Amino acid sequence: MLDSLMVISVAAGFCTTVGAAVLFMKRDWSNRSLSVFLGLASGVMVAVVVLDMLPSALLSNYRSALWGTVLGGAVIWFCDAWLGQRMKGPETLLGLGYLIMLGIAMHDLPEGMAIAMGGELKVRTGMVIALAIAVHNVPEGMAIAAPLLMGGQRRLRILMETAAIGLITPLGTGIGKLSLAVVPQLLPWLLGFASGIMLYLVIFQLWPQAATKGPRSRWSGFIAGLVIIALATFI
Repeated sequence: MLDSLMVISVAAGFCTTVGAAVLFMKRDWSNRSLSVFLGLASGVMVAVVVLDMLPSALLSNYRSALWGTVLGGAVIWFCDAWLGQRMKGPETLLGLGYLIMLGIAMHDLPEGMAIAMGGELKVRTGMVIALAIAVHNVPEGMAIAAPLLMGGQRRLRILMETAAIGLITPLGTGIGKLSLAVVPQLLPWLLGFASGIMLYLVIFQLWPQAATKGPRSRWSGFIAGLVIIALATFI
């Protein structure tokens, strides 16, 4: 069962790279297109936090979840401030892309653990969780790639970086299989920490950036992101 779970976990993580590759199919991106994709990233992150991560963390241990959320927000604020002092002009988008990558990496680890824990109940449960993760990893890969591409990053490097991020999901599955005894104590912290990172990115980075490119266009992406994750969560 471990082998089958690891295979589907690797496949789910690889969908991050698939999302980046989909983005590359179009060469020239208008401000409206970038606004839609940044809005999409916002919708995906908000939906993942509100529908999945925070409820699971709060039900498990609400104090740990809340402190983890505060800590995650504080850490990403520090990273944002540090990058902000060093990024100017178009490179600001590079900084944003790497901040998004950090946020996604932080929640890919507990997601991989969730695959492992679901698989302990039933193989099918683990597969359903992995499918849901795979579905929202595609727009997440697009969310990482969009600002990096706009900031001038090479396509091959973006693909390699998203592939590296994709490996975090099976890493989480492996850790989950090896440490199921301690996961109930650690998972609320991890989910809260990732939630804090993602909410900060949406409120202070993604949504304002999307507004500068297209105040109205961002809403279509945002709603699409909400719908994608809602479908992956409830169907």
